[in-house]
Amino acid sequence: VEVFYRFEHDGSGDGGEGYFPVLTPDAGLFNPRLGLTDSWQAATVLHDFNPQHYSEKDRNTWVCVSMMHNRWSNRKGQTLDLTDPHNTTVMVRPCDIRYPKVEQPIISFFCVRWGGPYPVPEHADDGEFGGWGDIGTCICDKYINTFFQVVYNALGPNYEVYSCFVSQSADLGKIYGPGVSGLLKGKYKAGLYYLWPVAWMDCNEGQTGYVEKDAMFTLMRNMECAGIPSRHPHPSNLYHLFASKSWTASMCLSQGYNVPCTTKVNRAQILDNPRAAAVHALEALTALQKEKYGTADKNFNNISGVAKLGFSWEAQDVLFFKGIDQLGMRLERLLEQAGCMADAVYVQENVPNDCEIRIYLIDGKPAKKLYSKFCEVDRGGSFSSFRRIEDRNIVLKEWFGDNDAGLANAEQQIEVLCQKWLVWLRAEHSQPPAVCRMDFFVKLDGPRATVTTGELTEQGASMLGWAEGPQVTFNAVLRECMNQELAPMRCSPPPQKRKIEQQ
Repeated sequence: VEVFYRFEHDGSGDGGEGYFPVLTPDAGLFNPRLGLTDSWQAATVLHDFNPQHYSEKDRNTWVCVSMMHNRWSNRKGQTLDLTDPHNTTVMVRPCDIRYPKVEQPIISFFCVRWGGPYPVPEHADDGEFGGWGDIGTCICDKYINTFFQVVYNALGPNYEVYSCFVSQSADLGKIYGPGVSGLLKGKYKAGLYYLWPVAWMDCNEGQTGYVEKDAMFTLMRNMECAGIPSRHPHPSNLYHLFASKSWTASMCLSQGYNVPCTTKVNRAQILDNPRAAAVHALEALTALQKEKYGTADKNFNNISGVAKLGFSWEAQDVLFFKGIDQLGMRLERLLEQAGCMADAVYVQENVPNDCEIRIYLIDGKPAKKLYSKFCEVDRGGSFSSFRRIEDRNIVLKEWFGDNDAGLANAEQQIEVLCQKWLVWLRAEHSQPPAVCRMDFFVKLDGPRATVTTGELTEQGASMLGWAEGPQVTFNAVLRECMNQELAPMRCSPPPQKRKIEQQ
């Protein structure tokens, strides 16, 4: 028979590390490691199966098979001992078994993910690094497995996944686009990149899942040249726009987008003379403010704002400052972190606010609204004490003094801004993003509100505990992978039992 094998359901190795079939010995032994993590595989039925005794919840009633593929590996490069029958025996649901046949998968995924010696932390607890929610960060196993569970729920065993496990940035340069493209047999192809591109030298124990940004985007472009569209997070050009934060400087003078005045300070300026670099940055900010608002504070020591890096994640590398001396210290601190290769620091004016309103957009329409704020700034300028609220009534009472008219005005402005930004994003990429998040700072003044664009974030941004978020966003990503041929799906989980084909 053939069995639909799913890597995330296998825990046969030490510490629960799953194994996957590899096509050649070197594919499993050398970095990066490449194998079929979800696919139909040859197997032999070991015992009679009685459908009348089958129970979805009892694995002992499933079909017992022995896997026939002759080489299995895990992300660590360990090979499975096939002389031990226990290692090849698998219990399989009837819906995941068939007689051998040649059938084109609906879609082939090429998944690039972390395979280094240290596991990626989930940071699932709400509040930690802003709170990622139950499925964890967008580079961890739990997040990836949840996506493929959504794929399975929607398509059944009619897809395949080739996964490439990398442990360092240099691994990305070893992946050959035309060779990978030739392996993918599906009607559709999709590239999924579950790594964080950063402006840092290669990762250490505290930076699992991080890779050098140039290596990451070169890989994505090479795969796109080979005919594999990038679907997570986005096509390479659009993802670069989101991750670099370059839009903050280029759009700050554009009317109607409400971007804070922002300037970029070159690395060499800062390393040569941090204080002089701070003065130049504040001169630039005041010039931008005068152009935008018609006025600016001439006393630089009264000016406050944030200094931050592009290609940075989990609310790190954003530091508050006030005045010349403090800005100089923040600039120097950001660039003198071990391994930091950032070519510039963004300096942005301070935005007084009562809270942030975060809008999750699915297929160009608002799907979820969350309210949040960092309540404290520590002595080093880092933002902390993150708080998130879903209930508008609680937000209205605690953060807006029951000013319903003012909050409603803010929400109306945000609705207009979201659509304006979605149109602007079409200039960078013709196809609208299936999923993105937009964050806005809100400050109320009576019945009117001042709304400022805080962040445009990619698919994979923190869901902040949004319970239905994974189902909603992952279905949208899957529809994009299939050129919208999959009908929009409800948030409710699919039925537990599928119709079993009668042979």
